[in-house]
Amino acid sequence: MQALKSLEPEETESPTEPQRQVRLAPKPSVTLPAMSLGRLVAREGEGWRVRIGAAEHVLPVDASVDPALLDEALASGARVVVDGSETPIIAGLLATQRALPIDRQGAVNARVRSFSVTAEEKALLRVPGAFLQIMPAEVELYADRVLTRAREMAKILATLIKLN
Repeated sequence: MQALKSLEPEETESPTEPQRQVRLAPKPSVTLPAMSLGRLVAREGEGWRVRIGAAEHVLPVDASVDPALLDEALASGARVVVDGSETPIIAGLLATQRALPIDRQGAVNARVRSFSVTAEEKALLRVPGAFLQIMPAEVELYADRVLTRAREMAKILATLIKLN
């Protein structure tokens, strides 16, 4: 419910104007610091239950936040950033792990012990003039030249080889 405030005649634009009412914005139901950290407890309707200190609040999520990040934060216990300046809202997540950096030229260079990608429908690696596409029960390799190199031995196991 919004409060109504009557303005006195001296507060109006002209003395001949009749007294008017101004609708005030509703007071936020939760008072939080301008910026705080919390942990997600559960999804609730359109928002999330967030524990900030000893209290729990149901807060909406800013439209710029990827919903998948919130699911991951719930599973991992990562902290969320809450903007409490006006109406409290989940503004993002606090990064706690390294991400693969992309340099200013768009290159990603990483040295890792293991690399794994799981795709449900299709995986595609593409460069100008060539691609490798992997789909269930099918691998397609396209290029002007396809090179296979082996130091010791190369095995090809197949029931049918079809060359165009």
